[in-house]
Amino acid sequence: MNSPLNERDFAEIRANVLREIARRQRRNAFVLTASVAFAVIALVFVLIPRPLPNRAGEDAGATQKPTARPRVAPAPSPALVVATAQPIKHHHKHHRARKAPPIAIASIELHTANPDVRIIWIPNKETE
Repeated sequence: MNSPLNERDFAEIRANVLREIARRQRRNAFVLTASVAFAVIALVFVLIPRPLPNRAGEDAGATQKPTARPRVAPAPSPALVVATAQPIKHHHKHHRARKAPPIAIASIELHTANPDVRIIWIPNKETE
């Protein structure tokens, strides 16, 4: 049989296939590189220590500059004043799971293997 394609056609097809394979490999390498770069940036962002704010709202790592205060002679105090530390009041509401109201059972009917025998349990209506 005589083939409609000659050696030149096969060489051209082979070159196109190899070019497509190389293009896909470059694209896969780019996607892999971008993924690794994103993972490294995310990891660095998570692991970088950040200064935590203290209760006053200032950075914990920040150093305070001493302020220059003018020297003033202390005035004699008329009486001794004792300051006591007041406890910090907690104003946040605590969320607790609400208990479901008890369900009043009217009666329970138990069926046995014998169809003529039934057990009916009627609980006491008084609940404490």
